[in-house]
Amino acid sequence: MFNRRELLLLRAMYRHDTVTAAAASVNMTQPAASALLRDMETRLGFALFSRENRRLHLTSQGRALIPEVLNALAGIESVDRLAVDIRQGALARLDVGAVAIAASSVLPAAMAGMRRAHPAVAVTVRAGTALEIIEMAVDHRIDLGIIIGSPPDIDRVSSLRLAPLGLHAVMPPDHPWARQPALTLEEVAAAGPIVLATALPAGRATRQALEARGLPYRPIIEVAQSSAACALAAQGLGVAIVESLGAHYAERQGLAARHLLALEDPVLAVVWSRDRAMSAPARLLQEGLAEQARMWLSRPDAAPPARRPARARGKPG
Repeated sequence: MFNRRELLLLRAMYRHDTVTAAAASVNMTQPAASALLRDMETRLGFALFSRENRRLHLTSQGRALIPEVLNALAGIESVDRLAVDIRQGALARLDVGAVAIAASSVLPAAMAGMRRAHPAVAVTVRAGTALEIIEMAVDHRIDLGIIIGSPPDIDRVSSLRLAPLGLHAVMPPDHPWARQPALTLEEVAAAGPIVLATALPAGRATRQALEARGLPYRPIIEVAQSSAACALAAQGLGVAIVESLGAHYAERQGLAARHLLALEDPVLAVVWSRDRAMSAPARLLQEGLAEQARMWLSRPDAAPPARRPARARGKPG
């Protein structure tokens, strides 16, 4: 129903709040863009935008289309890049999906190892949530995905569980707690922590762990990324609770991290399509990710403490 020019204009309208700015960003005149928008609305049979104070705002119907518009353009642009790669002789391509904290922690070193063996491979890294990356794998939009997810989610694709995760407290190196060799979940909960949003697997696990122990869930700040939680902790805004990858990232940024709790769910995993053979670069990247997981998530200071029977299932003790 939409051609590429129309998709580009819709994306521009999503990013800009005036027709003039949107039209300029896609090399169209304002009258031409306005006419094209009216034509699209006529064909669709509903309004895409409403006008308020001389500015256009997406209607609820228009907003519902935007995720698919962005996905469609991403697919078209991926085809364009592949065609350029083929024309220029770079026949091999690797599309990787990664949750944000994996992209900034375990992926870079693993990617470097793969590139040393396959320097001609053209690589694209796509960001997304765990569920979005699983959908990318199912739809063959990526060759390999790195997620923090739950086993029921992972069952839709082929997967390899790289490591269990844990919860860690992150703080500046001059924080009084940074001088302590150990820290408890109770201490951090009482102080009012920075936490990950409960829409994230690790954020959900944090809330469940606190509530299972009868501890208050009273975060002072809730964020959508581990790196953001670490950045806020670095500014002295509070102690952050993040998963193991976030703790690895924090240590690389010069912050202090203390293990709080082992988790059985979620896990760090790689995923790929069940009906698509994995390429040699993808296999090598997977091996590099597994090595990074062993190196950073299986260190003695990251290992969970021995479980006590009274607290093994998260019951208050």
